[in-house]
Amino acid sequence: MLITLLQLHKMSFLLAAVFLFSLNNVLWKKNITNSSTEFLVCYRATFTSLFSWSALFLLLPEFSVSMSNYLKITLGSVLGTIGLFSMLFFLKKSSLQWVGIYNLIGIAITTLYVWIFEELELSSVLFGGIFILVGFGWFLKINSINSFRLTIKQHALLFLMTLAFSSASLIHWKNLTHEVSPLVIISNQESIVFLISLILLIQKNKFDKIQQDILSNFRSIALMSFILLAAFSSSLMGLKVTNPVVSGMIFLASPLTTILFSSVFFNETISKQNWLAISVISIGAFLLHLETN
Repeated sequence: MLITLLQLHKMSFLLAAVFLFSLNNVLWKKNITNSSTEFLVCYRATFTSLFSWSALFLLLPEFSVSMSNYLKITLGSVLGTIGLFSMLFFLKKSSLQWVGIYNLIGIAITTLYVWIFEELELSSVLFGGIFILVGFGWFLKINSINSFRLTIKQHALLFLMTLAFSSASLIHWKNLTHEVSPLVIISNQESIVFLISLILLIQKNKFDKIQQDILSNFRSIALMSFILLAAFSSSLMGLKVTNPVVSGMIFLASPLTTILFSSVFFNETISKQNWLAISVISIGAFLLHLETN
């Protein structure tokens, strides 16, 4: 009984991270509809950059990173920023459900990398890959004749988001295996997000209502920043006290939680056929994760 409670306590960090990351997506969707994407990203990154760099200097005052590693971290951060903007440009006019679906597809992209570069046998990933392809094809067919259908441009944004996020996670995973502190990666990531969003904001010259926007969005952006940093902290604590297989399995729930939240917070209908297609994709993602760990 004590062992079970201890295991639940360890997993609670990861479960909290899944919930908080999904809630963060909901808050993006709620706030992005009537505001400038560049402004909201820059505003949020201002908070998270200050918090993460403060934590880094307080907890690791003598940290050091080689130039080659820092360039790799920055590359991962740039890709992560591209993924974020792709997601937000999509969410401004489209459903959160599709983000969850493509997040599940991202597991296939990660597995493809592992198969090519980590010498994984084709037979170990083929079964899960077929499940994902069949489930995704079924989901597209179901929604090809209703209002849930996407344009080619919208699919392109989601594919870019998935490719960028998957590539960034692989690069950061490699950095972590070289004993780079997660705080260094988070600080770099948020700084890159801030710089790129600031450049885009200046380029679009969207400063006519900047003071009003700062005041009206303060509470929501502060809340988003807190939730994101809490999600990062929970995920890092969870990764520290559980093994990679357990943590990976739990994080597979994040796209599904995002899809569920789209129904709860935005009244987006999820038909029985959609749930069945999502289940097939999820089984494929589960099988791929199981085989690659």
